[in-house]
Amino acid sequence: MAPDDDTDFPEPSDAVRLTAEELAFLLGDPDARARQDERNARANRARTERRRADPSYAERLRADDRERQRRRRAKAAIGRPEPEPAPAVPLPDLSAEEAAQRLEEHLRTAGTPQAAQLRNRPDALRRCVEGFVVYRTLAANGERPTRGAIAAAFRARFGVALTPSQIQKLRDHIEGFAHPGGPWHVNRGPISQGHVR
Repeated sequence: MAPDDDTDFPEPSDAVRLTAEELAFLLGDPDARARQDERNARANRARTERRRADPSYAERLRADDRERQRRRRAKAAIGRPEPEPAPAVPLPDLSAEEAAQRLEEHLRTAGTPQAAQLRNRPDALRRCVEGFVVYRTLAANGERPTRGAIAAAFRARFGVALTPSQIQKLRDHIEGFAHPGGPWHVNRGPISQGHVR
């Protein structure tokens, strides 16, 4: 009679070991998986339709997504050194009225889509000038103002609540206007009789 085979077989390597999720998928009921996929598809369609019809709901979804991304970045940054704060874009020493004059003159002559949009929206132009004042105040320490700080300053100074996406766009506008050739570049000439030299 052949002796018992007591040979120990090696454990499967990590390369071929399946995760619990993979095992559940392979052993699960195909019909149940198909029903779950259909439920997920219906939920996604409903969410997409509501996002299109309800701007406040869409903004909540974007805020939730930003928060999830923030948590992922914070988790990934554990144990890493703190990044250096981004420097602020320098802005000239102008009053709100002078900043508005420079911006209006720039928009009259600029041929960009952004300029055309702002020319037709006095409220957006005013918001840019308010953003100039807020940015310059917050950047006194040389660091780029965060979106949270800008939002808090707008609430406190102007009684305006801005969404994160509005603040991001506004900060981009302000920093763009401070680049060479822009109305708020530090080396731009002075205003004379309503015109920028």
